[in-house]
Amino acid sequence: MSHSSDSPALVGTRWVELGLALFTTVLGVVVMFGSHEQGIGWGDAGPEPGYFPFYIGLLLCAASVANGVLALVRWQALSVAFVSRSAFRQVMSVFVPIALFVGAMPFTGIYIASAVFIAWFMWRDTVRAKPYGKWMIASVSLGAALFSYLVFALWFKVPLDAGPLGDGIALAWRHFK
Repeated sequence: MSHSSDSPALVGTRWVELGLALFTTVLGVVVMFGSHEQGIGWGDAGPEPGYFPFYIGLLLCAASVANGVLALVRWQALSVAFVSRSAFRQVMSVFVPIALFVGAMPFTGIYIASAVFIAWFMWRDTVRAKPYGKWMIASVSLGAALFSYLVFALWFKVPLDAGPLGDGIALAWRHFK
């Protein structure tokens, strides 16, 4: 595995600090505007619906501006790398499959998406010299999906979303039964 010093910096800490301060400031402003629309005053029955969220947004803005100012004051000290290219590549090698897994679930359902997700990581580890054969990958990934179905849908009677593809398989199964 590569460490931060093994590859050039992708982004510096100072830019991450400033970007996060800006993002949370904008988030606080959005909360404040939304709260203002709900009413931030004090009515006959007590505080209006936006009263407390408004002040939480205000506190978030104040803390974010303070963090931004602190980042500017500590500009030289924050010149270190936040993440190297190789470390970022490692993070993305996990993040991208997770994002695809989450994005696929509305279409394939959790069972099929989970089986593909597990199979992908096992196959990836096989490419990286782990000893998983094709039958092992298929057995574990399909077994995990089947086990999830048995536990949640059949035993606990809490079916997880099977998605249109899973619903079609279930419909076909009932038709041929």
